[in-house]
Amino acid sequence: MPALAKPRRLLVVTAVLVLVVAAVVVYLTTRSDDEPVAETATSSPASAPTSFSPPSSTAKPAPLDAAGYQKLLTDIGASITPAVQQLGQATTSAAVRDAGTNLTNAAGKAIEKLDAATPPDAISGTHRSLMTDLNVLYNSSVSKIVSDAVSNKLCGGISATAALSRDQGIAGLRGTLAKLTAAGYHLGPLFPDPQPDPNRGAANGAVLTGAGGGKNTISVKNSSGTDQAVTLADGRSAVFTVYVKAGATASASGIADGSYTAYSTGGTDWDAANGRFTRDCSFSKFSQAASMKDNGYTHTNLDLTVREIDPYATSSSLSPEQTAIEAADYPR
Repeated sequence: MPALAKPRRLLVVTAVLVLVVAAVVVYLTTRSDDEPVAETATSSPASAPTSFSPPSSTAKPAPLDAAGYQKLLTDIGASITPAVQQLGQATTSAAVRDAGTNLTNAAGKAIEKLDAATPPDAISGTHRSLMTDLNVLYNSSVSKIVSDAVSNKLCGGISATAALSRDQGIAGLRGTLAKLTAAGYHLGPLFPDPQPDPNRGAANGAVLTGAGGGKNTISVKNSSGTDQAVTLADGRSAVFTVYVKAGATASASGIADGSYTAYSTGGTDWDAANGRFTRDCSFSKFSQAASMKDNGYTHTNLDLTVREIDPYATSSSLSPEQTAIEAADYPR
C-alpha cells in the first residue's frame, strides 16, 4: 500500500548514517600516531605545558668550586679596593665626588659578576647577602657621600672615609664578609672599621705660610661660626696665611710689602698637610684692597672680619666686602 513507502525509505537513510559513523570511528582508532590531529581552542588544561624552561643562554652555570669562587671574590676585591683607596686620598670635594662615582661603578660591576655566578651550595645564602649588601652600597651608601661632596659637606678623603665607615650598609657588609671568612673564603676588609670624624685644627693666630717676610700685620675677627684660614695672595699664589679659630680674633705679623687680594676658607678638620678643611668647607674673597707697605717708620695693618658665607647665595645678597667663590678659585 502507498502509505507504507515512507517508513521504508526512512529506515534506509538511517542505515546509511550508521555506516558512515562507524567508518569514521574505525579510521580514528586505526590512524598513525604521526598524522596530525586538529585541536580546538578549548583544549583541556591537561594538554598545556606544566613548566617553562628559560633559554639555555639565560640558565645559571654550574656551581663554582671553592677555588673558582675565591677567584671571583679576589677579582671583586681588586676592583673595589683601589676605589676605596682613591676616596681616602681625595683632598677636594671634586676629588671625593669622583672617587665616590668610581666606587659606585666598581660596586655595580661586582654585583653583575656575582649575579652571573653560581656559588658553592654551602654558601649560597651568604652569596645572596653579599649581593644585597653591595646593592645597598651602590644605591645608598656611596650616593650619600657623593651628594655631600657636591654640597661641600665633605671636602676631604679622611672625613669621607670616616663617614662611610659608620654607614649601616657598610656594617651589614662587614657581617657578610665575616661569614665568608668563617666559611674559608676571603674578601676585604674593603672598608675600615667605624671611625669618628676627625677634628684637627691649628692654634689661633698660627701663621701657616709666609712668616718673616716683612713688618706688616693683619688682624682678623672671625664671626663665621667655623675656623678660618685667611690668605693674602699675589695673583693665584698664596703669600701669607693665618689661622683664626671660630669666634676669635687673631693678629699676625711678618707680611712682606706688596699688593694682595685677601681670601678666606672655613670649615671643620684642618688638614695641615694639604692646607684644607675636610668638612663643611666654604671659600670667599674680600673686595677690600690689601696693599702692604713698610717705609721704615710705619707699616700697614690690615683689618678684616670674616662672616658666614652661603655658597649658594647670589652676589647681591652677600656682604659687599666678602663674596663666595668656587674652591678651584682659591689660591694655593
